[in-house]
Amino acid sequence: MKTWKSNLEETKERYINWWNHKGIILNMWEHFQEGVQPHADIMPPAPAKDLSQKWFDPQWRAEYLDWYVAHSSLMADILPVANTQLGPGSLAAILGGVFEGGEDTIWIHPDPDFSDEIIFNPEHPNWILHKELLKACKAKANGHYYVGMPDLMEGLDVLAALKGTDRVLLDTVMQPEILEQQMQQINDIYFKVFDELYDIIREGDEMAFCYFSSWAPGKMSKLQSDISTMISQDDYRRFVQPFIREQCQKIDYTLYHLDGVGAMHHLPALLEIEELNAIQWTPGVGEPQGGSPKWYDLYKKILAGGKSVMACWVTLDELKPLLDNIGADGVHLEMDFHNEKEVEQAMRIVEEYTGSSTSTTINESQQDVASAIGQECICIKEEQHQEEDKLKLLYEAIVAGKLEPAVEVTKQAIADGAVPQEIINNYMIKAMGEVGQRFQDGKAFVPQLLMAGRAMKGALELLKPLLAGSASTTIGKIVIGTVKGDLHDIGKNLVASMLEGCGFEVINIGIDVTCDKFVEAVKENHADILCMSALLTTTMTYMKDVIQALEEAGIREQVKVMIGGAPVSQGFADEIGADGYSDNANTAVAVAKELIGKK
Repeated sequence: MKTWKSNLEETKERYINWWNHKGIILNMWEHFQEGVQPHADIMPPAPAKDLSQKWFDPQWRAEYLDWYVAHSSLMADILPVANTQLGPGSLAAILGGVFEGGEDTIWIHPDPDFSDEIIFNPEHPNWILHKELLKACKAKANGHYYVGMPDLMEGLDVLAALKGTDRVLLDTVMQPEILEQQMQQINDIYFKVFDELYDIIREGDEMAFCYFSSWAPGKMSKLQSDISTMISQDDYRRFVQPFIREQCQKIDYTLYHLDGVGAMHHLPALLEIEELNAIQWTPGVGEPQGGSPKWYDLYKKILAGGKSVMACWVTLDELKPLLDNIGADGVHLEMDFHNEKEVEQAMRIVEEYTGSSTSTTINESQQDVASAIGQECICIKEEQHQEEDKLKLLYEAIVAGKLEPAVEVTKQAIADGAVPQEIINNYMIKAMGEVGQRFQDGKAFVPQLLMAGRAMKGALELLKPLLAGSASTTIGKIVIGTVKGDLHDIGKNLVASMLEGCGFEVINIGIDVTCDKFVEAVKENHADILCMSALLTTTMTYMKDVIQALEEAGIREQVKVMIGGAPVSQGFADEIGADGYSDNANTAVAVAKELIGKK
């Protein structure tokens, strides 16, 4: 290669050391151009005509990336790599998911024709697009920079993109053997796809990866299971760990993307994978970023477990304290640089730690690490109520997430003349409250909550015709939806299930909901509460637009507004004039009841 990076050989040596748990890498994710002397006289292409050209035109993207890398800083260990992502999780698109280009990212919608049989079609246009994009970028690079491997992802995350998160989580309970088969099918296809793309982008045996702009002297990959925040440790060891281990055994250099505090309880299972080289930590929305002292102990545990660490979005003022506390062996720093002056300052700090091992001595064994941050899986046990009441079986069925028994008990109760409202109040609502509390306490996980909601709804459908015209049928009406531009629905659906299970009538109007649709739904249903959800910082601001639309329609005083979602806070709720806020499905019920005076 005749790369534009003058110190590439030194950077490669540092990467090799890091893969072997030694030394420091000073890098950043993506690049900056401010004040940078261009490496070549390359003009940008004409602005993209639309989002389709921006993301899915191989020639346009190749020309844009050529200009982008030529004008980016490559100081320290910042890599010359073109970001060819078609995702995240573009293996799902290769397997039939539907691409949609957004302003800042690419959405992959579930395959409308998905069946439980996962088949790789070598003629699928999304697969052809991947290869054409990489080939166009490789030709344009002409050896001046690496062409990065797209963020294919794998396992449960890919399956969730293909058929929806709810269905995957339910499968962990309802058809676990089929789910295991699907995980193996995805892994087998992953290796085929990865190897073919690797042959396009590699420079000798070397390659670079788009995600976190990393490099290795052989095959490397970033692995993950973001959906694992919603499953137990036992389920992780069954549906995730074996397939991550297989990837680590077949790919020379592997980095696991540990995403969010909800995933931390899976660290012991990751440390059990001997072949895994490194773990990257992403704190998640609302948490301090990777340089915060809050994460020092986590990094020490990872290092003690024999893995290298990648800390992301570290600021200059955090750099020295971080290295002082966790040491300087096996540490990859993804800095939050804005200009080359900041890079120079960081290089001077890192120089103090090079040349000798300053890593903190840690005597914890891997087993100690597991006990320090892990939890034993607490399985939901059958409730042993003392009351000799046939309907206790309904409570138990809902808590255990068993649809058929819940329906059968309800049918028998109806035949025996039980009062429908008493069945709902004394058994169904209490059961959902118990499951919600277990979820909040970390004793149950999302699959259990979904299964309980499914059982509750099955029983409730039998009771609804008997409740027609009753003033006590519900304690209030709620319209719920995810705001415009946001396609996430798992959290919103969990909240909807909990609200319905606890006595509310819930009208779920879906995802990507506009102001007009929210207003129309509130009017049509005479809603007592409007619930809005958002998972992205870029979409949460739309909640304010919806509240303004309610005011313009003259109905703001008639409905309470409640908001939630990962980036949302009580402060934001106060700022936009919302009446209530909740950060989880269980407390959402209490907030909703308080808003309508039913606490």
